[in-house]
Amino acid sequence: MTQSMDFNRLPALKSFLSNAIADADPDADQQTVTHYVTAATGDAKDSLIAQLKTFLDAGLDLSIEDLGTISNRWFSEPSEAHAWLTQVLSLLESSHSSATGGALTVKDSNGTPLLEGDTVMVIKDLKVKGGSSDLKRGAIVKKIHLIDDAEAIECRVNGSTLVLKTCFLKKA
Repeated sequence: MTQSMDFNRLPALKSFLSNAIADADPDADQQTVTHYVTAATGDAKDSLIAQLKTFLDAGLDLSIEDLGTISNRWFSEPSEAHAWLTQVLSLLESSHSSATGGALTVKDSNGTPLLEGDTVMVIKDLKVKGGSSDLKRGAIVKKIHLIDDAEAIECRVNGSTLVLKTCFLKKA
């Protein structure tokens, strides 16, 4: 006896299908998946791919009515829905590998690429969480460290290690 799929046990898949896919044109699935991969965090992408693989490998009965409702797609038979999900998985994996395969590009507020060890200037007064002092506009931060986030850098200021968003920095 096979089990029926319960989307509540696969929250990343349910969220992806109901939010990213449901609002998109069915003919633009590749563009939708590529946009999702570039916008989502690494953990969210990994979780989604893992849940989709688990679902496809588990051989669960596919309720095409539930899938159709969540994803705003309509299928005439379970094999058609399974083929579509396999195609979505393939698109996710190829987009994810191309997004993670290239070097991470970190840019400042003006779009200038930042490199390991660069010096940057703070362009807005920033409150430091858990700290007694704030970073003032115009403060110079030397020897930045790039992390696995294209929108943040790590640095040392007055003996404390801080993570700063790049939208508040410009290359000095």
